[in-house]
Amino acid sequence: MQRLPVIPSIEQWIAHLDGMVAGVVDRLPMEGSEDEKRAFILGFQDEFGSRQATDGALLSRVLEVPYQPETSLKADVDNRLWDALHRDDSSWKDLISTEGGLVDPAGYAIEHRTQIELCALHALWHLSERSGDAGVKDRVDALVDWHTRELQPDNGINRPWGLHAFVVRSVEAASEDTRLDAMLHAQTLANNCCITLGRPDVLSALILLDSTDALRARLRGE
Repeated sequence: MQRLPVIPSIEQWIAHLDGMVAGVVDRLPMEGSEDEKRAFILGFQDEFGSRQATDGALLSRVLEVPYQPETSLKADVDNRLWDALHRDDSSWKDLISTEGGLVDPAGYAIEHRTQIELCALHALWHLSERSGDAGVKDRVDALVDWHTRELQPDNGINRPWGLHAFVVRSVEAASEDTRLDAMLHAQTLANNCCITLGRPDVLSALILLDSTDALRARLRGE
């Protein structure tokens, strides 16, 4: 009889992710002043000299510094959802009403599309938790399942966006197949961000740190 893989618990994922980011995020001014944190955010680049449009919103969230959203209505959906995390209105719900993914595939290379989809899912999970809206939670679950069917995380840029959404789905979904698919997706996201350097690059470590915080909040029932 074939034995099914054991699905890690949220506690096991937290321990694993803590180990992955240990030492990588030491450069963060976690205990610094607000001015020091703002200066770090403004000057942030990854090891490759790159800066993404969502970096400011992510860093402001991780370092707990107020962030002023500036994204235009023409920005990609991931930028708009990350900015929504720093707003009080619920206009972001207009961005998630479609079936399937959040991005119109026309005009996007698969790598860029995958990055936007995963980055948007990461932010949407947080928005769902904050809103407590059952319909939004269902949309998040549907998006996680859509990702496991339609997109491979190795088509992206080896960044673990949305990992916590797949971890939670792997533990909480009713269907065994759904849990296994979500677990494999989460494991692939975690593994891929270590391919280039043998460890997470600093942006991936920040993403993992935010995902770990989300998983801890889930355990606390927050």
